[in-house]
Amino acid sequence: MHRRGFTLIELLVVIAVIAILAAILFPVFSRARAKARQASCLSNQKQIALALLMYADDYDEMLPPGWYEASPGVFISWDTHFVQPYIKSSNLLICPEAKQPAYGYPEVMGQGAYLGAFGSPSETVLLSDIKKCFDPGGAVFGPNHQLHAPSNFGSPPTKPANDADDQPIAGDATWVTRPRGLHNGGANVAYLDGHAKWSKTDAFFYGQTPTDRFFDTD
Repeated sequence: MHRRGFTLIELLVVIAVIAILAAILFPVFSRARAKARQASCLSNQKQIALALLMYADDYDEMLPPGWYEASPGVFISWDTHFVQPYIKSSNLLICPEAKQPAYGYPEVMGQGAYLGAFGSPSETVLLSDIKKCFDPGGAVFGPNHQLHAPSNFGSPPTKPANDADDQPIAGDATWVTRPRGLHNGGANVAYLDGHAKWSKTDAFFYGQTPTDRFFDTD
């Protein structure tokens, strides 16, 4: 019995159909992977936030310092030292999208702040995805592991044209760090009451009244 094979035209049609399906599905798969990384990052931040709160519970409700000079010229920061006893793995400090430690802790909290000083814990930022910053020589450094209040960037602060990349903005002061909207157009943010959520940076940093609404003690 003679078997008829595929003609060249039929093979080309099949290849074209596969190519069209791939073009349609690859962006869907890419978005799904980005969503998964966003969810993993959000889980990281929630666990780190709980670690920060456990630290405060052990130290008379005082939040950990942002950094500390352990010996002359040797500095340790909140994420590499103070929360380590309260987390299961240092991998929690790595954002799966940024592929490096890139979470910022507000400077105002790292200066010996007490939980009771903040009147609205559910509206007070405790952690956020962050960009890099400038060092004193003008080179890009980071991430700095600190997050500075919006008022450090003008009143009102100007939102960068590229909110998603990790670069500081020309004119930013030395060591001053902004949030980074790297997750599907927004940032993951943890709050002082322990909850965490995804937000546009406009929703907690740019365009607020008063400027430091989510960063002050009111």
